Amino acid sequence: MSRADALVAAAGARWSSLVEHPFVLATADGTLSAAAFDRWLLDDHAFVLQFRDTLAEVVGMAPDPVARQVLAGGLAALGPELALFADELAARGLDPSAHQPSGACQEYLRWLRSSPEQGWDVALAVLHGVERAYLDAWTAVRERSTGHRYAAFVHNWSSREFAAWVDALVGLLGEEPPTAEQVVVHREVAELEHAFWDAVHTG
Repeated sequence: MSRADALVAAAGARWSSLVEHPFVLATADGTLSAAAFDRWLLDDHAFVLQFRDTLAEVVGMAPDPVARQVLAGGLAALGPELALFADELAARGLDPSAHQPSGACQEYLRWLRSSPEQGWDVALAVLHGVERAYLDAWTAVRERSTGHRYAAFVHNWSSREFAAWVDALVGLLGEEPPTAEQVVVHREVAELEHAFWDAVHTG
């Protein structure tokens, strides 16, 4: 078992239930309200901006050129992702500069931005957790739906390219058993994602 798979297994039902979250289910079956999608769009845009800053910081912590190249590739991929957000925000008449993220989003962001302070091993586990959660969730959306009004977002986090990025993070994590600190932060990703989706789904 890879270290990444061990981290997912250690998070238990809290991780596996991410794909059953009401936000994910409603997105998949097309019943997500426009208001809920708008809340998610604005909060996730704010999240991605600070995720980009965090990832840039972790690139600078990479212990070798291979790791640095992998993370730099992920950083470059955020450009098109942010363009996707910008296009959808403009199409829906939403102004991200006027948006105050939910309390759950702000808590997640504070936690994320502080994660590099705990060192490379923890920061890498956090990156994997954040990206794996979206790969799992949006892959579940894709598999449960046919033809989707949010197809561009479904594709962004369930594509082979995104899966390859997550696999690259799995490779960086290696095969050794996870540290206790990595187990803790990976489980916290699941908790924070649940809270984030609760906030955007219910308002």
